[in-house]
Amino acid sequence: MPHADQVRSHARWRPGWTSGRTSYAWLLGLADQPGLRRLVNEYQYALRDLPGFDLVPLEWMHILVQEAGFTDEVGDADLDRMVTAVGDRLAGSSPLTLAFHHAVVLPESLALPAEPQSSLHELRADVRGALTEVLGEEAVPAEPEDTDRHVSLAHSTTEGPAIFAVATLGATAVEPTTAKVGSLSLVRLSRDHSNSEWEVITDVSFG
Repeated sequence: MPHADQVRSHARWRPGWTSGRTSYAWLLGLADQPGLRRLVNEYQYALRDLPGFDLVPLEWMHILVQEAGFTDEVGDADLDRMVTAVGDRLAGSSPLTLAFHHAVVLPESLALPAEPQSSLHELRADVRGALTEVLGEEAVPAEPEDTDRHVSLAHSTTEGPAIFAVATLGATAVEPTTAKVGSLSLVRLSRDHSNSEWEVITDVSFG
């Protein structure tokens, strides 16, 4: 994945979002992965003095798979049906094994891409299929932006050239790691702060 040439501030409201509003979302929580925590720590230590970026706390490491609608628009009955439908889709799936190595500069963040990308595309297709069954195609939120295929190390707080971030990441010696993820989490997601925060509603296991 190539580096971006320019960065812009990550702090902006996405369509439909306002202060205090929350959304249901499906994500892979990764805070419990020791190898990934080590790799993120190594990069974040190197980034500690780089201006223009806010480091993402380790407890919020994740990969967003699919938003499922604002909490003030999705009823409890649909939520229960959604969990059942996603569970049915994942019943025949094996736990995900994702690899992480070199960080890249993206337009709004510094991030670790997850490989293979195809595993995330297939997972998203399964989740979107389940949500379509429950909510109808028009009610399913659009697919995430490029923020869905990586773990964010830091979010950009300004606009400008990416050259210093590229140099810092390139000069950081790291060892690759893998993460084995056994479940997908349905969460209540908030974007009131500089990084996404959430509370887990339920976990659906692969297989």
